[in-house]
Amino acid sequence: MMLKISFYLSAVALVAGLGGNAVAADTKTTTIDAAYQSDRTLCLTGQSNQSEATCLKEAAAARDAARGHQLDDGNAAYDANALRRCATLPPDDKRDCERRIHGDGVVSGSVRDGGLIRETTTITIEPAAPAK
Repeated sequence: MMLKISFYLSAVALVAGLGGNAVAADTKTTTIDAAYQSDRTLCLTGQSNQSEATCLKEAAAARDAARGHQLDDGNAAYDANALRRCATLPPDDKRDCERRIHGDGVVSGSVRDGGLIRETTTITIEPAAPAK
């Protein structure tokens, strides 16, 4: 009788210990499924730049990759590359370039239209000319 009770208590402790991980896993799965449904909706409404069949295939592949922990933060590599391009500019231009990469200013255009244009406005005040 004692063996049965201690086994039951161990099982309860094990389930209680894993409870937090189960909740985290459920939340991640819910997020992945929500992203998939959003992607799927874009495919079915024709709002992607792909054929419906290709779009649905890519959406499913992205969902599966996310479930397999094979996705990373794609923007991190993109941003790092953009900042490397800023590094070759003169100091004032470099500072403005980095501000644009970090989201300052106005962005216009689209990838679909051929590219994004990031624009910041810097106001400089020139020193007054000496009086003659």
